[in-house]
Amino acid sequence: MQTKHIIITLVCFLTVVNSEAQFLKKLKKKAQNAIERTILNRTDKEVSKGTNNTIDSITKGGKDKKDNSKTIGETEKNLDKKEKQIPTGTEFENPSLKKNTDAKWAWYTSDVRVTSYDKQKESNMVSYFDADAVAMRSDYVDQETGAPLTSYTDSEGFFISYNPREQRYTKTSLFAMPGMSMMAPSMMASAYKLPEGTIFEGMEAMEKQGLAVYPFMHVDFPFVIRPEHFRDEMIADRYKESQIACRGSMDCSKFSVVESGHEGSYILFDNQNRLIEINIVIKNDPYFESGKGKIEYFYENVEVQVPAAVEKKMFGQDLLKKGMENN
Repeated sequence: MQTKHIIITLVCFLTVVNSEAQFLKKLKKKAQNAIERTILNRTDKEVSKGTNNTIDSITKGGKDKKDNSKTIGETEKNLDKKEKQIPTGTEFENPSLKKNTDAKWAWYTSDVRVTSYDKQKESNMVSYFDADAVAMRSDYVDQETGAPLTSYTDSEGFFISYNPREQRYTKTSLFAMPGMSMMAPSMMASAYKLPEGTIFEGMEAMEKQGLAVYPFMHVDFPFVIRPEHFRDEMIADRYKESQIACRGSMDCSKFSVVESGHEGSYILFDNQNRLIEINIVIKNDPYFESGKGKIEYFYENVEVQVPAAVEKKMFGQDLLKKGMENN
């Protein structure tokens, strides 16, 4: 797997669904990397046992939720221009939300709009996370054809997209398999210089709550990391903390990465201790090479409706899953 693609790992994952043959060719290597990263994170977790418990404040609460099963005719007036492009007559349903519902609502406590940008590929993606539906819609551009695309992810980690050949929505749980679901967050934590021990603790907490592990990848980060994680004595020397103005507030917390080759990288929190920006600058890193990117988080009301979809397994998926579970 080419390390120069790490900054837009999620975009790569989304676009390869439309090129199954190319994806399968690289799948074995990605699976091996997933296992290696999991082992490394387990080691990091043991070293970082002094890190504060980061999950308690997240796993509280709950609220009344809305029914997410509607047809296009019932909801079209509430959809934006891009969503109106979905085929007429499309039905919406969210069966994954029926599984472990209360735990999901306790964990995911706010709606978020997330924008991400990769300078090398001049690529943009906007993701809309709905805490009521515990589902995400992502709008992006196919890097090969330039065509605009929309996909969905639900709370069990199903990736859902429209299949023009079959003229229906299909879904795959490939990325939610053991190892695969942790691979992207682990790689992102390393590339973006996030506290890897905290990311791994988030994984363990999700598993303990019966949740899918990082089903929304980088969109899961606001529900895991907080400013205090960067102040932990075991990793505090990796960052330089400062208070700056941002989004109308004078007391935002900025953690600048001090590691050589990552000058210019920082993680920013607002005055409510919410993650609002990850700025990535990588220069000649032995693992990730060079690149620039930015992820921004905006806490605003979002509505996502999940299209009804038929599960479609990729060739060899069951065999791969069995092999990864045995490791």
